[in-house]
Amino acid sequence: MNHRDLREEVARTAKQLIASGLVTGTSGNVSARTPEGDVLMTPSGIDYGALEPGDVVLVDVDGDLLEGALEPSSETPMHTGIYRARPEVEAVVHTHSIYATTLACLGWPIPPVHYMLTTLSEDGHIPLAPYTTYGTEELAGYAAEALGESRNACLLQNHGTITVGESAEQAFSRTVVLEEMAEVYYRTRVIGEPVLLTPEQVEEVAAKIAGYGQTKPASPEDEAR
Repeated sequence: MNHRDLREEVARTAKQLIASGLVTGTSGNVSARTPEGDVLMTPSGIDYGALEPGDVVLVDVDGDLLEGALEPSSETPMHTGIYRARPEVEAVVHTHSIYATTLACLGWPIPPVHYMLTTLSEDGHIPLAPYTTYGTEELAGYAAEALGESRNACLLQNHGTITVGESAEQAFSRTVVLEEMAEVYYRTRVIGEPVLLTPEQVEEVAAKIAGYGQTKPASPEDEAR
């Protein structure tokens, strides 16, 4: 995908975050890796409702500004740190969505309470990265460590969420699933003690979801509806 299309996708995804209620005002951020290995990043301090593709800035994988009239997001180090750690990741979405951030503030990672969590992590667990100041390389390291080699989502303690994907659209879709699963887990904990899937059940459903779409056009998200 060329830079123009990627800028449009980043801006469109940022607007989707606002429209979905996953972020408000200028909170949260979106990025996408370019074919050259640089990063297109939402800018700092702009309400996403007014964001245009031309406002998206270009930085290198170390976070240095290459192109753009605006300052890149203060969370740029977290995004670029994840790209350095995960060469296959093409997009990153960060939010302060209510239920997931509530869990992060409680210090609760999400255990395998629902099979849809395997679309975010093969073992059905969503880990919690330790707290540190936003916009730091230390936070980038914690987030990359929590994501590991294959997870597509994690919580940031007393902060928010991270999801990754092959596109900004996919990372956004995973943010939606993460928030839904966070709400389910929070509500079950409010009422009582949730029944968790066993490792064998998680392995079975992860294998089934991994093969989904090879014989059917529907996605596991469609099945869940």
